[in-house]
Amino acid sequence: MLVGDMAIVLNLLSVSVLAFVIGIATVAVVSRFVLFRLKQVSFNSQKFILWSLVSAPWWIAFSCIGYFMPYSLGFDKVFNISWFEDFAHWHHIDIFSFSSWHALTLLLALIYLAWRVTKTTFVRTKQSIALSSLLSFTDAQGARTTNGNQYLLMPVKVPVAFTTGFISPKIYVSTGLQTQVSDEQLNIIVNHELAHVTARDPLFKVLFTALASFYPSRIKQTLIEQYVLMTEKMADNEVTKEYDHLDIAQTLIDVARLQKALPTDCDQASVSYFGHDYTSLRVEGLLNPINKPSLTTIIITLALLATMPVLAASTVDSFHHFIETFFIH
Repeated sequence: MLVGDMAIVLNLLSVSVLAFVIGIATVAVVSRFVLFRLKQVSFNSQKFILWSLVSAPWWIAFSCIGYFMPYSLGFDKVFNISWFEDFAHWHHIDIFSFSSWHALTLLLALIYLAWRVTKTTFVRTKQSIALSSLLSFTDAQGARTTNGNQYLLMPVKVPVAFTTGFISPKIYVSTGLQTQVSDEQLNIIVNHELAHVTARDPLFKVLFTALASFYPSRIKQTLIEQYVLMTEKMADNEVTKEYDHLDIAQTLIDVARLQKALPTDCDQASVSYFGHDYTSLRVEGLLNPINKPSLTTIIITLALLATMPVLAASTVDSFHHFIETFFIH
Protein backbone atom coordinates (compact mmCIF):
# COMPACT_ATOMS: atom_id res chain seq x y z
CA MET A 1 0.00 0.00 0.00
CA LEU A 2 1.18 3.49 -0.84
CA VAL A 3 0.24 6.73 0.90
CA GLY A 4 0.93 10.26 -0.31
CA ASP A 5 1.86 11.82 -3.62
CA MET A 6 2.73 8.57 -5.41
CA ALA A 7 -0.61 7.10 -4.38
CA ILE A 8 -2.38 10.16 -5.79
CA VAL A 9 -0.48 9.81 -9.08
CA LEU A 10 -1.38 6.13 -9.43
CA ASN A 11 -5.02 6.77 -8.56
CA LEU A 12 -5.20 9.57 -11.11
CA LEU A 13 -3.65 7.25 -13.69
CA SER A 14 -6.37 4.70 -12.98
CA VAL A 15 -8.89 7.51 -13.54
CA SER A 16 -7.27 8.24 -16.90
CA VAL A 17 -7.53 4.57 -17.91
CA LEU A 18 -11.26 4.54 -17.18
CA ALA A 19 -11.66 7.86 -19.00
CA PHE A 20 -9.73 6.46 -21.98
CA VAL A 21 -12.10 3.49 -22.28
CA ILE A 22 -15.13 5.74 -21.88
CA GLY A 23 -13.65 8.05 -24.51
CA ILE A 24 -13.48 5.19 -27.01
CA ALA A 25 -17.11 4.29 -26.29
CA THR A 26 -18.11 7.95 -26.63
CA VAL A 27 -16.41 8.32 -30.00
CA ALA A 28 -18.16 5.15 -31.18
CA VAL A 29 -21.48 6.90 -30.54
CA VAL A 30 -20.53 10.43 -31.62
CA SER A 31 -18.93 9.26 -34.88
CA ARG A 32 -22.29 7.92 -36.05
CA PHE A 33 -23.68 11.46 -36.00
CA VAL A 34 -20.58 13.22 -37.29
CA LEU A 35 -18.68 11.22 -39.92
CA PHE A 36 -21.46 10.99 -42.50
CA ARG A 37 -21.74 14.81 -42.37
CA LEU A 38 -18.06 15.48 -43.02
CA LYS A 39 -18.49 16.22 -46.70
CA GLN A 40 -20.78 19.11 -45.73
CA VAL A 41 -17.95 21.11 -44.13
CA SER A 42 -14.67 22.61 -45.33
CA PHE A 43 -11.43 20.62 -45.49
CA ASN A 44 -9.95 22.45 -42.50
CA SER A 45 -13.05 21.62 -40.46
CA GLN A 46 -12.85 17.99 -41.58
CA LYS A 47 -9.23 17.82 -40.49
CA PHE A 48 -10.03 19.33 -37.07
CA ILE A 49 -12.98 16.97 -36.53
CA LEU A 50 -11.10 13.81 -37.53
CA TRP A 51 -8.04 14.61 -35.42
CA SER A 52 -10.30 15.53 -32.49
CA LEU A 53 -12.15 12.21 -32.75
CA VAL A 54 -9.12 9.96 -33.22
CA SER A 55 -7.28 11.61 -30.31
CA ALA A 56 -10.40 11.93 -28.12
CA PRO A 57 -9.57 9.12 -25.64
CA TRP A 58 -6.24 10.80 -24.89
CA TRP A 59 -7.47 14.36 -24.34
CA ILE A 60 -10.53 13.09 -22.50
CA ALA A 61 -8.23 11.12 -20.18
CA PHE A 62 -6.07 14.19 -19.51
CA SER A 63 -9.20 16.30 -19.01
CA CYS A 64 -10.48 13.88 -16.38
CA ILE A 65 -7.15 14.05 -14.57
CA GLY A 66 -7.57 17.82 -14.62
CA TYR A 67 -11.08 17.51 -13.19
CA PHE A 68 -9.96 15.32 -10.30
CA MET A 69 -6.63 17.08 -9.70
CA PRO A 70 -8.05 19.97 -7.59
CA TYR A 71 -9.72 17.46 -5.29
CA SER A 72 -6.57 15.38 -4.96
CA LEU A 73 -4.54 18.48 -4.06
CA GLY A 74 -7.15 19.81 -1.67
CA PHE A 75 -7.88 22.90 -3.79
CA ASP A 76 -11.60 22.25 -3.42
CA LYS A 77 -11.23 23.12 0.29
CA VAL A 78 -8.80 26.01 -0.19
CA PHE A 79 -10.97 27.76 -2.77
CA ASN A 80 -14.27 26.44 -1.37
CA ILE A 81 -15.30 24.73 -4.61
CA SER A 82 -18.62 23.43 -3.29
CA TRP A 83 -19.70 21.73 -6.51
CA PHE A 84 -16.59 19.57 -6.48
CA GLU A 85 -17.81 17.60 -3.46
CA ASP A 86 -20.73 16.39 -5.56
CA PHE A 87 -18.83 15.98 -8.79
CA ALA A 88 -15.52 14.38 -7.76
CA HIS A 89 -16.02 13.08 -4.26
CA TRP A 90 -13.26 10.46 -4.29
CA HIS A 91 -12.52 9.22 -0.81
CA HIS A 92 -8.96 8.29 0.19
CA ILE A 93 -7.41 9.42 -3.09
CA ASP A 94 -4.06 9.61 -1.29
CA ILE A 95 -4.13 5.85 -0.57
CA PHE A 96 -3.29 3.26 -3.21
CA SER A 97 -3.52 -0.48 -2.54
CA PHE A 98 -1.78 -2.97 -4.82
CA SER A 99 -4.58 -5.46 -4.14
CA SER A 100 -7.29 -3.03 -5.31
CA TRP A 101 -9.09 -2.86 -8.64
CA HIS A 102 -7.14 0.35 -9.32
CA ALA A 103 -3.92 -1.66 -9.43
CA LEU A 104 -5.51 -4.31 -11.66
CA THR A 105 -6.77 -1.60 -14.01
CA LEU A 106 -3.31 -0.06 -14.32
CA LEU A 107 -1.67 -3.46 -14.86
CA LEU A 108 -4.07 -4.42 -17.64
CA ALA A 109 -3.71 -0.99 -19.23
CA LEU A 110 0.09 -1.26 -19.15
CA ILE A 111 0.01 -4.73 -20.73
CA TYR A 112 -2.38 -3.59 -23.45
CA LEU A 113 -0.38 -0.43 -24.17
CA ALA A 114 2.87 -2.40 -24.44
CA TRP A 115 1.21 -4.94 -26.76
CA ARG A 116 -0.38 -2.28 -28.95
CA VAL A 117 2.80 -0.20 -29.28
CA THR A 118 4.90 -3.31 -29.99
CA LYS A 119 2.47 -4.61 -32.61
CA THR A 120 2.10 -1.25 -34.35
CA THR A 121 5.86 -0.66 -34.36
CA PHE A 122 6.53 -4.15 -35.72
CA VAL A 123 3.96 -3.86 -38.53
CA ARG A 124 5.08 -0.39 -39.62
CA THR A 125 8.77 -1.29 -39.43
CA LYS A 126 8.17 -4.41 -41.50
CA GLN A 127 6.28 -2.41 -44.12
CA SER A 128 8.93 0.31 -44.15
CA ILE A 129 11.76 -2.19 -44.65
CA ALA A 130 9.85 -3.94 -47.45
CA LEU A 131 9.14 -0.64 -49.21
CA SER A 132 12.73 0.57 -48.81
CA SER A 133 14.04 -2.70 -50.25
CA LEU A 134 11.66 -2.44 -53.19
CA LEU A 135 12.60 1.17 -53.93
CA SER A 136 16.33 0.46 -53.71
CA PHE A 137 15.90 -2.54 -56.02
CA THR A 138 14.06 -0.52 -58.68
CA ASP A 139 16.88 2.07 -58.82
CA ALA A 140 14.60 5.05 -59.43
CA GLN A 141 16.09 7.97 -61.37
CA GLY A 142 15.34 11.67 -61.09
CA ALA A 143 12.97 13.15 -63.67
CA ARG A 144 10.96 16.32 -64.32
CA THR A 145 7.49 17.05 -65.59
CA THR A 146 6.90 19.59 -68.37
CA ASN A 147 5.96 22.18 -65.73
CA GLY A 148 9.26 21.65 -63.90
CA ASN A 149 8.26 19.51 -60.90
CA GLN A 150 10.72 16.82 -59.85
CA TYR A 151 9.91 13.18 -59.17
CA LEU A 152 11.63 9.80 -59.14
CA LEU A 153 10.96 7.52 -62.11
CA MET A 154 10.89 3.79 -61.39
CA PRO A 155 11.49 1.29 -64.23
CA VAL A 156 8.43 -0.76 -63.26
CA LYS A 157 5.61 -1.91 -65.54
CA VAL A 158 2.93 -1.60 -62.84
CA PRO A 159 1.14 1.78 -63.29
CA VAL A 160 1.57 3.50 -59.91
CA ALA A 161 2.35 6.92 -58.47
CA PHE A 162 2.80 7.57 -54.77
CA THR A 163 4.48 9.67 -52.10
CA THR A 164 6.41 8.16 -49.21
CA GLY A 165 8.88 9.29 -46.57
CA PHE A 166 8.54 10.82 -43.11
CA ILE A 167 11.25 13.49 -42.89
CA SER A 168 11.84 14.11 -46.61
CA PRO A 169 8.85 12.75 -48.56
CA LYS A 170 9.56 11.83 -52.17
CA ILE A 171 7.35 11.31 -55.21
CA TYR A 172 7.63 8.08 -57.20
CA VAL A 173 6.10 7.38 -60.61
CA SER A 174 6.50 4.12 -62.51
CA THR A 175 7.35 3.95 -66.21
CA GLY A 176 4.24 1.80 -66.53
CA LEU A 177 2.16 4.86 -65.65
CA GLN A 178 4.31 7.55 -67.23
CA THR A 179 4.17 5.97 -70.69
CA GLN A 180 0.37 5.60 -70.62
CA VAL A 181 -0.64 9.15 -69.67
CA SER A 182 -0.28 12.48 -71.44
CA ASP A 183 2.14 15.19 -70.33
CA GLU A 184 -0.72 17.21 -68.85
CA GLN A 185 -2.02 14.20 -66.93
CA LEU A 186 1.48 13.51 -65.60
CA ASN A 187 1.65 17.13 -64.45
CA ILE A 188 -1.66 16.68 -62.62
CA ILE A 189 -0.48 13.44 -61.01
CA VAL A 190 2.83 14.90 -59.82
CA ASN A 191 1.16 18.12 -58.63
CA HIS A 192 -1.24 16.00 -56.60
CA GLU A 193 1.63 14.08 -55.04
CA LEU A 194 3.49 17.34 -54.42
CA ALA A 195 0.51 18.47 -52.33
CA HIS A 196 1.01 15.35 -50.19
CA VAL A 197 4.69 16.25 -49.80
CA THR A 198 3.89 19.82 -48.74
CA ALA A 199 1.30 18.63 -46.21
CA ARG A 200 3.60 15.81 -44.98
CA ASP A 201 0.71 13.41 -45.38
CA PRO A 202 2.78 10.19 -45.13
CA LEU A 203 3.97 11.19 -41.64
CA PHE A 204 0.59 12.36 -40.37
CA LYS A 205 -1.13 9.36 -41.91
CA VAL A 206 1.09 7.07 -39.83
CA LEU A 207 0.40 9.10 -36.66
CA PHE A 208 -3.35 9.07 -37.34
CA THR A 209 -3.29 5.32 -37.98
CA ALA A 210 -1.37 4.75 -34.75
CA LEU A 211 -3.99 6.66 -32.74
CA ALA A 212 -6.82 4.87 -34.55
CA SER A 213 -5.29 1.48 -33.71
CA PHE A 214 -6.61 1.80 -30.13
CA TYR A 215 -10.19 1.63 -31.40
CA PRO A 216 -12.20 -1.50 -32.25
CA SER A 217 -11.53 -2.60 -35.83
CA ARG A 218 -14.76 -1.23 -37.34
CA ILE A 219 -14.36 2.28 -35.90
CA LYS A 220 -10.63 2.22 -36.63
CA GLN A 221 -11.24 1.38 -40.29
CA THR A 222 -13.92 4.06 -40.65
CA LEU A 223 -11.72 6.77 -39.14
CA ILE A 224 -8.74 5.83 -41.32
CA GLU A 225 -10.86 5.68 -44.47
CA GLN A 226 -12.34 9.12 -43.77
CA TYR A 227 -8.89 10.56 -43.07
CA VAL A 228 -7.33 9.11 -46.23
CA LEU A 229 -10.27 10.35 -48.30
CA MET A 230 -9.87 13.82 -46.79
CA THR A 231 -6.13 13.98 -47.57
CA GLU A 232 -6.75 12.86 -51.15
CA LYS A 233 -9.50 15.43 -51.65
CA MET A 234 -7.30 18.16 -50.18
CA ALA A 235 -4.49 17.21 -52.57
CA ASP A 236 -6.96 17.21 -55.48
CA ASN A 237 -8.15 20.65 -54.38
CA GLU A 238 -4.59 21.98 -54.46
CA VAL A 239 -4.26 20.82 -58.07
CA THR A 240 -7.43 22.74 -59.02
CA LYS A 241 -5.45 25.95 -58.47
CA GLU A 242 -3.61 25.21 -61.73
CA TYR A 243 -5.82 22.77 -63.64
CA ASP A 244 -9.51 22.46 -64.43
CA HIS A 245 -11.70 20.25 -62.24
CA LEU A 246 -12.82 18.19 -65.23
CA ASP A 247 -9.24 17.50 -66.35
CA ILE A 248 -8.30 16.31 -62.87
CA ALA A 249 -11.41 14.12 -62.65
CA GLN A 250 -10.66 12.60 -66.06
CA THR A 251 -7.08 11.89 -65.01
CA LEU A 252 -8.35 10.10 -61.90
CA ILE A 253 -10.69 7.98 -64.00
CA ASP A 254 -8.00 7.14 -66.57
CA VAL A 255 -5.47 6.15 -63.90
CA ALA A 256 -8.12 4.09 -62.09
CA ARG A 257 -8.75 2.18 -65.32
CA LEU A 258 -5.05 1.47 -65.69
CA GLN A 259 -4.91 0.24 -62.09
CA LYS A 260 -8.10 -1.85 -62.15
CA ALA A 261 -6.09 -5.08 -62.03
CA LEU A 262 -4.14 -3.97 -58.95
CA PRO A 263 -5.13 -5.09 -55.42
CA THR A 264 -7.31 -2.52 -53.61
CA ASP A 265 -6.46 -3.50 -50.04
CA CYS A 266 -3.15 -1.66 -49.69
CA ASP A 267 -2.40 -1.08 -46.00
CA GLN A 268 0.68 1.10 -46.31
CA ALA A 269 0.06 3.87 -43.79
CA SER A 270 3.25 5.65 -44.87
CA VAL A 271 2.26 5.80 -48.56
CA SER A 272 -0.20 8.07 -50.39
CA TYR A 273 -1.23 6.61 -53.74
CA PHE A 274 -2.63 8.53 -56.69
CA GLY A 275 -5.78 7.02 -58.20
CA HIS A 276 -5.81 4.12 -55.76
CA ASP A 277 -7.94 5.59 -52.98
CA TYR A 278 -11.68 6.33 -53.29
CA THR A 279 -11.65 7.43 -56.93
CA SER A 280 -15.44 7.75 -57.32
CA LEU A 281 -15.80 9.90 -54.19
CA ARG A 282 -12.90 12.11 -55.25
CA VAL A 283 -14.39 12.59 -58.72
CA GLU A 284 -17.72 13.49 -57.11
CA GLY A 285 -15.94 16.01 -54.89
CA LEU A 286 -14.27 17.60 -57.92
CA LEU A 287 -17.49 17.81 -59.93
CA ASN A 288 -19.62 18.96 -56.98
CA PRO A 289 -17.38 21.07 -54.70
CA ILE A 290 -18.70 22.49 -51.42
CA ASN A 291 -19.81 26.08 -52.06
CA LYS A 292 -21.30 26.83 -48.65
CA PRO A 293 -20.22 24.69 -45.66
CA SER A 294 -23.00 23.57 -43.31
CA LEU A 295 -22.93 25.73 -40.17
CA THR A 296 -25.35 23.35 -38.45
CA THR A 297 -22.93 20.45 -38.86
CA ILE A 298 -20.08 22.48 -37.37
CA ILE A 299 -22.19 23.61 -34.38
CA ILE A 300 -23.42 20.07 -33.66
CA THR A 301 -19.90 18.67 -33.89
CA LEU A 302 -18.37 21.34 -31.62
CA ALA A 303 -21.16 20.84 -29.07
CA LEU A 304 -20.57 17.09 -29.00
CA LEU A 305 -16.80 17.51 -28.68
CA ALA A 306 -17.21 20.04 -25.85
CA THR A 307 -19.53 17.80 -23.81
CA MET A 308 -17.48 14.62 -24.26
CA PRO A 309 -14.89 15.30 -21.48
CA VAL A 310 -17.58 16.52 -19.05
CA LEU A 311 -19.74 13.45 -19.60
CA ALA A 312 -16.66 11.22 -19.37
CA ALA A 313 -15.59 12.75 -16.04
CA SER A 314 -19.09 12.35 -14.62
CA THR A 315 -19.26 8.75 -15.84
CA VAL A 316 -15.82 7.97 -14.40
CA ASP A 317 -16.86 9.22 -10.98
CA SER A 318 -20.14 7.28 -11.03
CA PHE A 319 -18.46 4.16 -12.39
CA HIS A 320 -15.73 4.46 -9.77
CA HIS A 321 -18.20 4.42 -6.88
CA PHE A 322 -20.27 1.68 -8.51
CA ILE A 323 -17.22 -0.60 -8.74
CA GLU A 324 -16.26 0.10 -5.14
CA THR A 325 -19.58 -1.30 -3.95
CA PHE A 326 -18.28 -4.70 -5.10
CA PHE A 327 -14.47 -4.44 -4.97
CA ILE A 328 -11.88 -3.28 -2.47
CA HIS A 329 -10.56 0.24 -3.00
